[in-house]
Amino acid sequence: MLRVNWFDHEARFDTLLHPYRVRADRIMVGMNAFLLIICLLLVPLYDTLFAVMLIGVPTLLLAVLLARLYPGELITRLYMGAAFMVFTGLIIHQNAGDIEAHFSAFGLIGVLLYYRDWRTILMATTVIYLHHLILGYAQTIGIAVYVFDTNTFWLLFWKHVAYFLPFVLMMAYLSIWLRREGYEDQHVIAIAQDIMQGNLVADKHLAIDQRQAPLIQSVLMMKNRLLDLLRVMPVPAAVIRLDNETLVNINEAWERKMGILPIGAKVQDSLICSVPGTWDRLLEALHASPDKLLDKREISLRYPNGSEAICEVSVILHEESHPVMAILTLEDITKRKQNEQTMHRLAFYDMLTELPNRSHLMHYLEDAFVRWSESGIGFAVLTMDLDGFKPINDTYGHDLGDNVLQIIGKRLLNIKRESDLIARLGGDEFVVVLSHCIDHTSAYAMAERVITVITAPMQLGANDQSRITVEVGVSIGIAHIAEGAVSIDELLKQADVALYRAKEAGKRQAVFYRAD
Repeated sequence: MLRVNWFDHEARFDTLLHPYRVRADRIMVGMNAFLLIICLLLVPLYDTLFAVMLIGVPTLLLAVLLARLYPGELITRLYMGAAFMVFTGLIIHQNAGDIEAHFSAFGLIGVLLYYRDWRTILMATTVIYLHHLILGYAQTIGIAVYVFDTNTFWLLFWKHVAYFLPFVLMMAYLSIWLRREGYEDQHVIAIAQDIMQGNLVADKHLAIDQRQAPLIQSVLMMKNRLLDLLRVMPVPAAVIRLDNETLVNINEAWERKMGILPIGAKVQDSLICSVPGTWDRLLEALHASPDKLLDKREISLRYPNGSEAICEVSVILHEESHPVMAILTLEDITKRKQNEQTMHRLAFYDMLTELPNRSHLMHYLEDAFVRWSESGIGFAVLTMDLDGFKPINDTYGHDLGDNVLQIIGKRLLNIKRESDLIARLGGDEFVVVLSHCIDHTSAYAMAERVITVITAPMQLGANDQSRITVEVGVSIGIAHIAEGAVSIDELLKQADVALYRAKEAGKRQAVFYRAD
């Protein structure tokens, strides 16, 4: 048979109900002061100043002292229950045992319900019973104390016991229920604060019977759903306390990707800070954000094995919680960025020479055309076609032909300005775009440099025995935007016309397109 120690059982609730009971102590001190005032008001009617000063004043002073030294503690509660009954006995004495004075005990025990502790009710009942028993008996043997207004002591005593006991039991029962409700309320508040602070595992110490309380059960169910949601998130997620920059909670994806860290570990000890300054920059951007949100901010991480990664970080700041919390999610996008870069190179660069291709050229020309239209910043297009490349390609094969194109691409890159563009359109066709080109003179100077570097001899072959020397020429058609082209297509057509004229004129030369 299970034996329950009711005092130990009740003690389980003391810590969580402590805030209630601290407030109750202050109320009870006020009630003691009120009762002392009542006793002082009765002094002129019954000439009981000595009894009030001897009993009432020390009782109040001790109540004040205990409330200050031991707020919310059991000893203070028990004393307050006893003090109420001391004042009840004093009032009965001042009224010379008048039966109506006994009803003050009922009201005062009702006030004690605010403690939500049946032990306080038990203490008050014990004190009032002892008062009636000891002082009531003293009254019958002639001592100048007043408990009853007649001399039939035992009959009145047992009547008071019988009348008082059901009321006390009801009060004790109510105190247990109030304690249960107060405990649930305080525990729900504590769990809610844990949730707001990101601590989703702090209820493991709860006993089974405490978990079965309906209100606590509902809140725990909600909390467990939040925990499940965090756990099943496919991306690493962490709840971070900002005042001391510690991890409050992390999910399984975080542990797999970022490593296992204990709850309470410093953010600086996590991989999020593997690149110095990353966390500080995130916090600065987060506080500067109007909606306290960072969405998919790219950062760099360095894993313990030395490899680097690019990650997208999203952070939400919860300023309404105290302390302030931030929820951080992280996704490694290194492979995606690599794929994007590969796709970008395939879309905008020539794979053989690694020069920009036709798509890249068209985007560049669109920007240059906008600058010309808005600011009058001129530019020129040099369209070139290699002379003598086909015989080399046919004679020595495509591999050496590709080698020629690669060498020409590198030579063109070596002579271009940073703001210019070199592109390969395909085959042996190349284009140079000269930005900030004021007139034909600078364009022609660039064309001469192109002819010089391209027509220089080239050494082909892997070793001295198989190495050969080849030469190619180049014809260039130049079109300047100032010649009246109203679109990119028209400008390219003008350059093609100039290129055709250069080939007709004997190749290895540059020809300007002129509108006239």
